Amino acid sequence: MERHPVRPSSPPPRPPSAAPGWWRYARWAALGLPAVLAGLVVGLLLAATGPQGPLGGAAVSPPRHSPVAWPARLARRTTVLVIGVDVTLDTRRQIVPVARSDTLMLVGFDPLRRRVSVLSIPRDTLVTIPGVGEAKINAAYAFGGPALTIRTVEEFLGVPVHYYVKLGPQSFARLIDALGGIEVDVEKDMTYTDRWAGLYINLRRGRQRLSGEQAMHYIRFRHDPEGDIGRVRRQQQVLRAIIDHLRSPRALGAAPRLVQAASRYTQTNLSLRELVALGLFALRLPPDALHTATVPGQVGPVYVFHDPAATRALVAEMFLGVDPRVLAATTVEVLNASGLPGLARDTAARLERLGFRVVRVGTAPPAARTEIVDRSNHPEVAQALADLLGPGIVTRQESGRPDITVVVARDLAPAIRRAARVDRHVFRP
Repeated sequence: MERHPVRPSSPPPRPPSAAPGWWRYARWAALGLPAVLAGLVVGLLLAATGPQGPLGGAAVSPPRHSPVAWPARLARRTTVLVIGVDVTLDTRRQIVPVARSDTLMLVGFDPLRRRVSVLSIPRDTLVTIPGVGEAKINAAYAFGGPALTIRTVEEFLGVPVHYYVKLGPQSFARLIDALGGIEVDVEKDMTYTDRWAGLYINLRRGRQRLSGEQAMHYIRFRHDPEGDIGRVRRQQQVLRAIIDHLRSPRALGAAPRLVQAASRYTQTNLSLRELVALGLFALRLPPDALHTATVPGQVGPVYVFHDPAATRALVAEMFLGVDPRVLAATTVEVLNASGLPGLARDTAARLERLGFRVVRVGTAPPAARTEIVDRSNHPEVAQALADLLGPGIVTRQESGRPDITVVVARDLAPAIRRAARVDRHVFRP
C-alpha cells in the first residue's frame, strides 16, 4: 500500500466540545424537550460498537457558514456523518489506541423537500483513503480519526459533510438504556459467541423490548448469508424504532437520562443552536419523511465492492434532490474567475464525480463572489450546485448554452481545496 507524505496547508481546526451538557440544554427548555430529543436522533443513529474503550482521533471544525437562520430554523441542506467506533485488542487482549469506524451513516436534512435521508456505508466497502491508498472504509478512522473519515466519505460520495457525531464503544447501549429500551421485531433466532471480543449474542425471534446491550447485539450480528448488508438493514430498522420511541409521550420521562448519556458518550462539532434547529426540523416531519438506503454494491469474501453508477444516482436523489437523468442531461461549464490556477479544474472534477455533465472548463474576468448562471428548465440542478459549492449567487437567464455556468471566485477556494487536499491528521505506525 503506497503512502505519501502529508503537508499541512491550513491551521489546525478548532476542536469540538463534547455533546452539550445538561445545564446548556436547560437554557432551551422553552423550546420543549421533544425538540431536543429529536435533535438527539443525530447522536443516536446507530453506532454498532465493540467493547468499552477510549475515544480517539483528531477533531474537526464546523463549516464557516452555519445553515441555521435566526433563531433556530434550518435554512439549507445539511449533512451529518455519524461515526460509531470500535476498539482494537493486541495479543494480550489489551486495548491499543487505534480504533476503526464500525458504523458509518451519512444523514441529510433537506428543508427544501422536507425530508431526512440516511445512507448507510458498509464498513467493508473498498474505497481510496486520501494519503493511504485503497482499503476498507472503516480503516480511515484508524489512520486519521474523524477528520480523515470525513475526507474519505466526501471523496467517495462527492457531497460535502458539514458536521459529524462520534459515538464511542458502548455508547449505543448506554443511550438505548437511557430511553428505557426499544421495541423491535427480531426476524429470527440469533446466536453467536466471540470470547476474544467478549461478545455473546443470544436473541430469540419475535417482537420484544430490547435493552441497550440486546439492541447492540441485534445490530452487530452479521453471521448469516447477508453478512454486513443484513447488519446495515437491521441498523436502519432500529433507527426507525428509536424515532418512533422519541415521538411518543413516554420519551419525555427519559429526557434527563438521555441528555446526560449523550453529553457523556458522544462527541460532535454541532453547536447547541444547530442541534436544536435539526431537532425542530425533524420533529415537524411526518413519519414517512425518513428515507433510508445502503450504498449499492456486491459483497465479496473480504470487501464490499460498490457500484459507482448506482451510487452516483442514489446520492443525487438523496442529497441533491435531483433526478440523476436530469443531472446527466444538463450541461455545465466552469469558469475560473479567482486568479488561482487549477481552481476551476478542481471544481469540475468534483462535479463530474457526482454525475454533472461538465462540457467546458475555462477562464472569466476576476469576480469577488462565486456565481451560478442558470439557463436551464431545471432550477433544482442550479440549487444543487449552490448547496454543493456553498453560499453563492444564483442568477437566472432566459435561454442560452450551456444550461448552467459556474463562475468560480476566490471565496470558493477553501471548500474546494479542502476537499481536494490530503488531510494532515494521518496516523503513522
